[in-house]
Amino acid sequence: MKFKTDFVTNSSCASFVIAKDKLTDLQIELIKNHIEASRIYSKGFVQENEHGPTSDFGWDDPWDITELKNSIAGETMMDNFDMMHFLLVIGVNEEDIQYKGCY
Repeated sequence: MKFKTDFVTNSSCASFVIAKDKLTDLQIELIKNHIEASRIYSKGFVQENEHGPTSDFGWDDPWDITELKNSIAGETMMDNFDMMHFLLVIGVNEEDIQYKGCY
């Protein structure tokens, strides 16, 4: 029997915060509408996962997005939408993302 002892990518919850001054207006709108935007950005785009190539960001699991005065934040209790990958695809700098997963 094999046991997986390393990092599990589909954690049960996750959250992120990004300062709005690090984002364009377009990126903010794409984050707020990430399910619809992911369908557009996935066309012709292939990402790799443990099961092989896929273009699915996890369309059925939207994140709760909150826009504050100086930041935009998101959280989910079921981390199936690959938000970190989506943020990188829309051009957000990884060092500007404060991302936390629950394991």
